[in-house]
Amino acid sequence: MPPTATGGGAPVGRIVAIGGLVLALLAAGFVAWHFFWPRGGADSPEEAAETLLTSAAAQDPVGVIDMLSPAEVEGLDDVYDAAFERAEDEGLVEGDALTDALEIELTDLEFDVDELGDDLARVTLEGGRYEVSWDPDKLPERLDFLAEASEDESESGDLEDLYADELGGVEPYVMTVQVDGRWYVTLLGTYVDVIYTEADKEIGEDFELADPDYDLASEDVDPITGEDPEEVIENLVDAVNSGEAEELLANLPEDLVKPLRPYLPVVEDLQEEGDWGVENGLSVSADDLDLATEELDDSRLKVVIEHGVFGATTIDGGDVDMATAEVEGDCLTGDDGGGPGTGCLSDSDVAADLGLDEIFFVVSEVDGGYQFDPAATWVEYAAEVVDNLTGDLFDEIIEDLEEEV
Repeated sequence: MPPTATGGGAPVGRIVAIGGLVLALLAAGFVAWHFFWPRGGADSPEEAAETLLTSAAAQDPVGVIDMLSPAEVEGLDDVYDAAFERAEDEGLVEGDALTDALEIELTDLEFDVDELGDDLARVTLEGGRYEVSWDPDKLPERLDFLAEASEDESESGDLEDLYADELGGVEPYVMTVQVDGRWYVTLLGTYVDVIYTEADKEIGEDFELADPDYDLASEDVDPITGEDPEEVIENLVDAVNSGEAEELLANLPEDLVKPLRPYLPVVEDLQEEGDWGVENGLSVSADDLDLATEELDDSRLKVVIEHGVFGATTIDGGDVDMATAEVEGDCLTGDDGGGPGTGCLSDSDVAADLGLDEIFFVVSEVDGGYQFDPAATWVEYAAEVVDNLTGDLFDEIIEDLEEEV
């Protein structure tokens, strides 16, 4: 049964939804990720998961980011500082917390830890209680319209009942990874493990997925690097066309893909069963590249794609589908067989407001060469967005929220 509300009588979903509106103001165009900044980790998988959960409930960004895998979030400390400072300037936050109006307390937490090899562990939340309260009078003055649309509310109950209702009875869990002797929650590893678990259930008796080999997360791997960004792209194209998942992972930062390595046997088994590369497959290309680079720090380069033609061909039995995408400055022209269509960042009011006027990616130095770094890439996009958060943009966001409330 859902927990019973007290005080205002509204369900916890409404309280959290109202609080979410306040948090959305800080996001302001993809910067909700500012929470994630790598720090010290924990002594055990259980400590990492519990600290992440309690820190999130306490609106403690530093506590949250301390527990996340550094390879997945590295470099967002400056983004977080800039985003929070801008929110303070605009009167959207006061003090250290994101909002004093929303309070969440978690108690009596219980976890089950399933150790998977030396460097991975699954941590499942098995019990605990929550108390949630909403006091709109504690909102900053600029958010008075939210206070006028709500009243004091509170609710408490068992986390088990809450998750049974929200997740259909599935117990929530996270995957944790050990890096340099410390334990962190891995968002990427959790996401992939959930996909594997759900796929294993849905396939049923028709096909049995191979078991992950969790010991692979601890193996040393020789990285595949390029001398320059163009060779980095060539290496990625070769890896995709090879059909070898292991080769593709070797082209990416090792600490980032470490939680993914256990699922290589699963992918390889599916490839063998599906005759990958024979009757079915994917091939890609990257031609006529014109790249410009900008040094971000001693180990990373921002790579702007000034021109390039990218193609993909998929084969499904006897059916062949082809698609191309050409980058020219800030414009992208795509054609999937139905005729070309072009879109430009300069034609988008949203992109202009967020200061996005280039198509780029980031490479990081590894063993004297470079690798494509997905985490550093989205961090750089987030940094550019935060740098361009103007007062006018905040005004527009708040006006839109007022219309919705």
